[in-house]
Amino acid sequence: MRPSGEGEPGEVGLLAAAAAGRPAAVRSLIDTAGPIVYGFVLARVGGRQELAQDLVQETFLEAVRSSATFRGDSAVSTWLCAIARHRIARHYRAERRREVVDSGLVAVTGEASGEPPAEDAIEGVDRRDEVMSALGRLPVLHRQVLVLKYLDELSVEEVADELGRSRVQVQSLLQRARDGLRRQLEQGHG
Repeated sequence: MRPSGEGEPGEVGLLAAAAAGRPAAVRSLIDTAGPIVYGFVLARVGGRQELAQDLVQETFLEAVRSSATFRGDSAVSTWLCAIARHRIARHYRAERRREVVDSGLVAVTGEASGEPPAEDAIEGVDRRDEVMSALGRLPVLHRQVLVLKYLDELSVEEVADELGRSRVQVQSLLQRARDGLRRQLEQGHG
């Protein structure tokens, strides 16, 4: 993904042409931004390719619907990744609601022990595919908190705002999620 800044010349026009349904513009937009957006999404959904494909498709559809809002202040791929991030967050919220309904449980919020978080379970892991697979086996909330903290590089406070939870709850969730990821990675070797 390009750093935020000026978009490539003609990206506003390319997006407008794609939104107008011009086949060459649609192909060009997908060919240039598609792999970037797909990689961004795939890393955030635990390597689940089908889900990533669906979310990328939703992202492009949303981009076409809101193409008039793209001013070219950033690269089109950066703008698309921002849309994808919102789609991913929406997906995780819906998935958490389904988990609660399926389990017959009521979501309960509580205060955690306040212990400081352990060393980051993700640091130094070179086995990207293994990590993505292990991440995909975690409960939805654990996966989401790890993605927000380590892939999206949000602070604990920002993660708390995104999830509607307290800072202490997020620290506890992060600890449990890191422990779960560590166990999943160890099971992959056992």
